[in-house]
Amino acid sequence: MRDSKEVAPSGKRADSPKMPIVPHGSLERITRMLNSMNKKGLPDKVEPEIPLNEDVTLHCVQFAHEQLGIDVKDADTSGDLNAADFDYIKVDVVTGGLTNILYKVTNTKNGRVVAVRMFGNKTEVFIDRMRERKIQRHLCAQGFAKNVYAYFNGGQIEDWLEGESLSEEDFQGFKYSKLIAQEMRKIHQSPGQAELYLALNPTAKLDGDVKMASMLWPRVWKFYEVCMENVNELQSIIGSHFNIVDLKLNIERLQRICEAVNSPIALCHGDLCKSNIVIGQSSKVLFIDYEYACIMERAYDIANHLKEFVEYNSNDYSLPSQERQDEFIRSYLGEGATEEDVEALRREIKAFVMVSDLHWGLWGLLQCVYSSIESDFPCYSVNRIKLFLQEIKSFDQF
Repeated sequence: MRDSKEVAPSGKRADSPKMPIVPHGSLERITRMLNSMNKKGLPDKVEPEIPLNEDVTLHCVQFAHEQLGIDVKDADTSGDLNAADFDYIKVDVVTGGLTNILYKVTNTKNGRVVAVRMFGNKTEVFIDRMRERKIQRHLCAQGFAKNVYAYFNGGQIEDWLEGESLSEEDFQGFKYSKLIAQEMRKIHQSPGQAELYLALNPTAKLDGDVKMASMLWPRVWKFYEVCMENVNELQSIIGSHFNIVDLKLNIERLQRICEAVNSPIALCHGDLCKSNIVIGQSSKVLFIDYEYACIMERAYDIANHLKEFVEYNSNDYSLPSQERQDEFIRSYLGEGATEEDVEALRREIKAFVMVSDLHWGLWGLLQCVYSSIESDFPCYSVNRIKLFLQEIKSFDQF
């Protein structure tokens, strides 16, 4: 989830040299943006278009009255409802940000709680919500994801998860890194993936065999195609930092490089930033928000997570030290992993570091067109894609 408050900060950092690149804007706007930025490269506070609490209450009355224990025997839940009749329902905004808004909804009479997630403006352009639902159901059945009680136009109602979001200090200190790696491996190796793949791709079955293909590259190309549909507007926003049309050749080259790696295809989370990691009871690590989950190369999931350790306000934008990377890789591989195994996986993820910068750079460009959030997405997207272009120019596969 692309959120920005301290409860669950998730704004993707802009990987830029020293200071953010500001492609356009007045001095006043630039000053305001710089003053509001955190070290991740996006504002600490954003001002999303938050629906009224009354709307959230009525969604719960209609679709989650059983879970919340709301008495609706005298109400027509399919007709007009008055939120004032349910004033004992307390609605709190937990996170409001870049992809969706999360609410905690409490029945103050009995203490029952659910979470309501309202999707951001036009997010369906780059998030396949039907695919997300199928993956959520699969992960819920496997015990990896929260139960979703109801879907409605523009959002969903789900379990409220008790726990603490991972702090910046604990994240950067690798305090839970071993547990994160182990949980990631469990998802990658979870059963029923062939059946899930068929549910997502009904025409994929051929002669009784299922060969899973990566869904990462179709998404990258989808992002790029939508950018091309808005190329004139976007090019005017980002200026001369790079040419969007010319990105195509570099994307094609990157795909060839990554496909040659032959990384195992598995169900992956796709966005393991610290705001999507919750510490539950007994220090159990829990992953949330599977909006970008799909069946793809496991190397992307690992590389994208390691990329989260890059600090924004730093002169060094490299990954964590090799020692830290190897620590994570060993935890991922499990007991019995040899040094040769660790080295092989390190080589496997190398190219996918570039995919992370490309993917979120294109994502940032889409936000420039579709997001209603007041944020400097041009700065963010320029930084990520310029870093990708630098990386692929100097990339040595071996």
